Amino acid sequence: MSSTDKSRAEKIRSAIDDATVPDADTLHRARMIVVDKLGEWDSLGIDEIVESVCEAYEAPSGEPLRLADVDPSGPATDTPAMRHLRYARAARTALIDLEREGRIVAVAEHPGDAEADTLTGEQTADDAIPGADQVTATTETTGPAGRESGADELVLSSGPQPRGRRFALATG
Repeated sequence: MSSTDKSRAEKIRSAIDDATVPDADTLHRARMIVVDKLGEWDSLGIDEIVESVCEAYEAPSGEPLRLADVDPSGPATDTPAMRHLRYARAARTALIDLEREGRIVAVAEHPGDAEADTLTGEQTADDAIPGADQVTATTETTGPAGRESGADELVLSSGPQPRGRRFALATG
């Protein structure tokens, strides 16, 4: 990849990060959905929690966001793919906040939870600088998602990632 291509890709990632920052109301509602869902089960995997928040916002996963389709000077923020990224980010941010507050805890993974390992370029809550909300767009350049869409790079998530893969309400 040439330096021009890398620079364009970084501009696109930054634009996606900026466009997917959830507002305070969205985060508040995501937190309530996370606590409600965890109150119904012993524990839930991160993917189940994220999908629950996205479905509540009528932003289910679906059409992938291809990096090549994003205009870095002003990405379309109301496309299904961008809406899903925004609400998925709200769910992950809610998980991080609730864990830091001691309301939820990361628990032992169940078989199948570890299938979605941290991708290159993702930032976990452990990597975050205290007090700073650093973000990064995570992309996948290989694997089934890329092959199915025919895209070189798909945006899978943006923003910080929680430490765990499965969560439960804190006891006590």
